Amino acid sequence: MAFFVQEHWHPFAFKPLAGVEVKTQFPAFTLKNFASGRLQSDLEQYSRENFGFREPLIRGYNQYLWDFYKKTNVKSVIVGKDDCVFSKNPVDDYLGTYRQQFADDLPQLRQKLRQEALRLRNVQQILAECGKQLFVVIEPSKANVYPELLPASMTSPADNVTAADIYPALFDSLGVNYIDFNRYFQEIKNTVDYALYPQLGTHWSNLAALHVTDSVLRYMAWLGHRDLPMLEISETLYDTTMYPDDDLEKLLNLSRSIRSVPNRYARFKVVQDSLSVKPSLITIGDSYYWNIAYHLPLDSLFTRHYFWYYNSTVYDNWLSKSTSELNYLQQLMATDYVVVSYSTSNLYDMSHNFSSAALVNLCHSQREVQQALDDIVRAIHNTPEWVEAIQKKPVYHDKTLEEAIRKEAAYVLYSNPGNYFPDIEEDHPKGRNLLVQKSAPGSPLTLKLRHMCEDPKWMESLQKKAGERHLELETAMVMDAEWMLSQ
Repeated sequence: MAFFVQEHWHPFAFKPLAGVEVKTQFPAFTLKNFASGRLQSDLEQYSRENFGFREPLIRGYNQYLWDFYKKTNVKSVIVGKDDCVFSKNPVDDYLGTYRQQFADDLPQLRQKLRQEALRLRNVQQILAECGKQLFVVIEPSKANVYPELLPASMTSPADNVTAADIYPALFDSLGVNYIDFNRYFQEIKNTVDYALYPQLGTHWSNLAALHVTDSVLRYMAWLGHRDLPMLEISETLYDTTMYPDDDLEKLLNLSRSIRSVPNRYARFKVVQDSLSVKPSLITIGDSYYWNIAYHLPLDSLFTRHYFWYYNSTVYDNWLSKSTSELNYLQQLMATDYVVVSYSTSNLYDMSHNFSSAALVNLCHSQREVQQALDDIVRAIHNTPEWVEAIQKKPVYHDKTLEEAIRKEAAYVLYSNPGNYFPDIEEDHPKGRNLLVQKSAPGSPLTLKLRHMCEDPKWMESLQKKAGERHLELETAMVMDAEWMLSQ
């Protein structure tokens, strides 16, 4: 009776279970699903997800598994020594099995990573022509830094080669700017007085993220020859728990905390002098970024800072939208630094087509890019099987058919840009969008064009003007900028 009352009226409020949960709707009765048996199975599924006192019972059972067997039902979590927990993907990468999802063999993987490194180098060089800097941050992994805490049965093969092993040599040979925190964390883990990774978290610790940010700011200042705001970090440490230092423990859905290792934190402040200049920043990366964004005053360090999560979702002051809504060229022209930042297991698909999308838009006019997209859209419309496949893709379930086709066209273009713009696959592409041609570092025209790119209303007006005059947007921008400077 108590379970029935709790299920239907919820007199007791319990802490929700952590993790992604897709709710099953109460099934509707029809003669068809009753006769087929579908109604009964749907009711059973619904009952399993909604029975009374579900949350405390599940937490109690999970605690029993943990206390007596050091086990968990969460498949994405691996329990190591000393109650230390790990995410599965980084561990698989450490063990040498993860890369098989991205390449059939090592030569194929090396070729794929070289293509990405070359694209990043070319984007870096073109942005440098405009006085902008791009660099890569290789984030570490808990499995690489603390392999001694993995289960005894999990050891990396002597001949294991990962993306984190391959990229530094590629970057060195091609001249890509980068910081390798994966290697650095392994070198300093026994010399620092705090844990680089928390016992119960998957990302670098919040204190490690603070020191990483300090290092990145210093690298940015050196790279761009700028005096930037810096961090002054206290040497005094204190113990508490801040999100996401316990993100894996939350996934375990236990009744009580199992933390036995202190989480260290330090106080800090932003320092700057009269010459300090706050730059603008775009970060393309993964969830390691949240340890920085949650706890650091980014508004005190940057004039504008955008996070492009896996080059898919743009976060601006916690408001989000899709990168498909962006004008890549406009965004790149309005920033000072671009950081591509991924952890070891995410390096295999690093930048998630950012490098190819940036290259296409830096080297070609918006009209040429739009023409290529329109050609792909027409090809999709003329291929019924392709349209049918798009309609079945879960990623497009909340889109109209035309929106889904447009997104598919962009994916096709930026996944294989050389099929539509062969020149960008050259070692040093020669083509330049007009805005890039006109953007000499520090020139009055460059500053005027940048101000245009930073102002959405101004850009909307210029887009309208370009359409009325049958001009490319870039041409209209340059004409207006030159006219204003001549007055």
